Amino acid sequence: MKVAINVILLLVGALFIFSGLIKLNDPVGTQIKLEEYFDVFADDFREKIFVDGNLKESKDTAVSSFFESLKPFALSFAILMSALEVIWGFSLLIRYRPKLTLWSLFLLIVFFTGLTFYSWHYNKVTDCGCFGDAIKLKPFESFLKDVVLLFLIGFLLLQHKKIVPNTQKWALWSNIAVSLFSFGLGFYAAYYLPIIDFLPYKVGNHLPSLMKPKEPLRFENRYIYTNLKTGKDETFTEKEFSELWDKKLSDTTTYKYKDFKQTLLNPEAQAKIGADFRYIDADTTEMNKMFVGKKLLIIVPDIRKTNLEAFKKVSALLKNLKGTDIMPIGLSSDKAQMEILCHEYQLPMEHHAMDSKILKAMIRTNPGIMLLENGTVRKKWSYLQVPEKI
Repeated sequence: MKVAINVILLLVGALFIFSGLIKLNDPVGTQIKLEEYFDVFADDFREKIFVDGNLKESKDTAVSSFFESLKPFALSFAILMSALEVIWGFSLLIRYRPKLTLWSLFLLIVFFTGLTFYSWHYNKVTDCGCFGDAIKLKPFESFLKDVVLLFLIGFLLLQHKKIVPNTQKWALWSNIAVSLFSFGLGFYAAYYLPIIDFLPYKVGNHLPSLMKPKEPLRFENRYIYTNLKTGKDETFTEKEFSELWDKKLSDTTTYKYKDFKQTLLNPEAQAKIGADFRYIDADTTEMNKMFVGKKLLIIVPDIRKTNLEAFKKVSALLKNLKGTDIMPIGLSSDKAQMEILCHEYQLPMEHHAMDSKILKAMIRTNPGIMLLENGTVRKKWSYLQVPEKI
């Protein structure tokens, strides 16, 4: 039993530390995921009025308003939650106040299990963000992982009397050090960009290459027909459909077409950067100019929340670009507001509109700067690191 307890302690503690560190490396990514959850919950709890099956009116309720009110604090929640994962995981490893630590982890995993069950059962949030963008889990995989952790932590709680607490002073001081490190890492990554970039737009990546599949995509087609004699649905592969069409499927008195499903057989070959990476206000030809020569992208994911003070430094940087072979391009989700911003802060650059989700994936600060050279990401800066010259 002692060996089992030690092994489970190690597994649970290490997993929480890993999970927390991954999210602390990119707390803005966790913030985006939390905002997605808040939006979904708020929408689900709104009072909806339907007429003839169509939504006519949607009214806020006390619960939906509550979830909306949480969105401004999503980044703080992201850092706090991720830091606690690391702190409690470390406390468990060194057996510092094990009973309190186990109860804390148990309540946390109950919360996570509820979220992942909701994501899986209702198919609302297709990626829980448990391990950030480093490891993508499907909703059911996330839920299953949390159920296993719930069982393991529950087992440790039942056996907590057999876990000898570490009462030495170094345990307390090391726990304090880990706490300071965790919160420090979270705030640093939130304002100075992730230390390790797991997104497709990281430094060194050639963006045009990532917009193409690694290999030809292969699909499996299935045709679903209802057998009118039995009332049951029957599924046929592409080959079966071709062979049986003349024999029986074309007989409308016996079979009725119901549905067609196409399954991707090699999803790992899909393009890392999807078709939504495009200008909203211009065509593909204009977009492709971004990948020719040196381009300095001034990225503003949300003008309403952007750090305006940073544009004074951006203005000085753009003036220093004159006479160089670097062309600045502004990217925002609101071209009209970007036009006002460019005029107010004297930002001499062309600018285009892109989807805000893409802009947030390109860079995690608002604003942020990215240097491209023939489509390859050479450098990224947060708004606190705007260089004077390039």
